[in-house]
Amino acid sequence: MKVNKNLQDAILNLNSLSIPRTEIVIGRIFSKPGQLYKELFTEDEIKKFQNNLNINEQQLANIVNAFNFVLMHVVAERNLSQVEEVLGQNGMSQDHIEVFRQQWIQYGNEYSIRIREKPIAVQDVLHSFNWKISLQVDESRLPQKNVANFMNVDGKIEDANDLYSYDARNPATTFVFETKPSGETNKVDKFSIKFQKAQVQELFEQLESIQESLDKLI
Repeated sequence: MKVNKNLQDAILNLNSLSIPRTEIVIGRIFSKPGQLYKELFTEDEIKKFQNNLNINEQQLANIVNAFNFVLMHVVAERNLSQVEEVLGQNGMSQDHIEVFRQQWIQYGNEYSIRIREKPIAVQDVLHSFNWKISLQVDESRLPQKNVANFMNVDGKIEDANDLYSYDARNPATTFVFETKPSGETNKVDKFSIKFQKAQVQELFEQLESIQESLDKLI
């Protein structure tokens, strides 16, 4: 099981809770597989986490998302002991691990059945995907074929830039992605990836290879 900073932060925040409150949090996660924190806790309970326990909404959301991921891994791999070992290595107290183990013993089978009927919640979801082709002059240069046309009487090229031309056959392709954090309504993060023509060609060739491999498995 891969561990990232979100899971490490979730373990740290869970450790700050008493054992009875940890049982409540983990129990809610078991009771409603794949649900977001707002579907597990009432507004009054969320306020109590913040005012009495110094756990804000983002931290509570991270605990829920992180342990949804942990449970998904246990269901898929059936490796509870290995997961417990990873949790311990990343700072989860033995008392809190014991709570997790007992909840799994009690609710694990039912959870496994229900989770297969519902996709698991994730930290970020793909909100939309757009792409565009843009011809950026400085990035679309191709070598000139007739180099001799740019030589002076002494057979020298005075300006090396003359060896290249701006060619629409070599466009830069920009893919724009938007991600929307789970549970957020207005916050949308954008990022883009730029490819040159040769990189786009290589990407599609790799995708075809992946598709061929998948076809062989079916």
